[in-house]
Amino acid sequence: MQAIDLIGMGDSLTWGYPFGPEASWLDLAAGETGLKVINQGINGETTGEMLARFDQDVVRPGPRAVTIMGGTNDAWAGFAAAEVEGNIRAMIDKAHRAGIKVIICLPPPLCRTGSGITASFLEKMAGLLADYRDACRHLARSRGLELLDFYIPLLDPATGWGKKEYFVDDAHPSIKGYQVMAATAVDLFRELKW
Repeated sequence: MQAIDLIGMGDSLTWGYPFGPEASWLDLAAGETGLKVINQGINGETTGEMLARFDQDVVRPGPRAVTIMGGTNDAWAGFAAAEVEGNIRAMIDKAHRAGIKVIICLPPPLCRTGSGITASFLEKMAGLLADYRDACRHLARSRGLELLDFYIPLLDPATGWGKKEYFVDDAHPSIKGYQVMAATAVDLFRELKW
């Protein structure tokens, strides 16, 4: 059996919602690079829920590397940055103990599409996500980890929100958005010392 190169641990933004895993950035990047990947994104999950299944879904299969991306559902629930950082740090520690390379992913921006989330709630979520991204950048720097930035490529600098053509709603990428994320991942995957 071929060794697993990479497992994507995450929520709907890793799974590929609303289109499915075949449209996800992870599967698209795997197709471009020839890496054998397993998509362990689960819609609606928080970083705490990811941590709870990390041993079973990442450590047990034993990939060479894991991408960790979460936070959007934590922001929806209003969790403090320290809690999210603690969950991500615990996943990093589990991976390192198992000899698995860690790639931290910065979640994409939110987008003001008017798809149902009130403006004030969206602002609050965006503020929390900014704090989570700062924590992820710090973790990556302090632990010498690769950082995969999905925030900047999907951002409209003129508005500070996601580019509308890259989103189907306030949080989930469009097909084009996932393609942009995949291109970003491919660039990093090709640079990695596998």
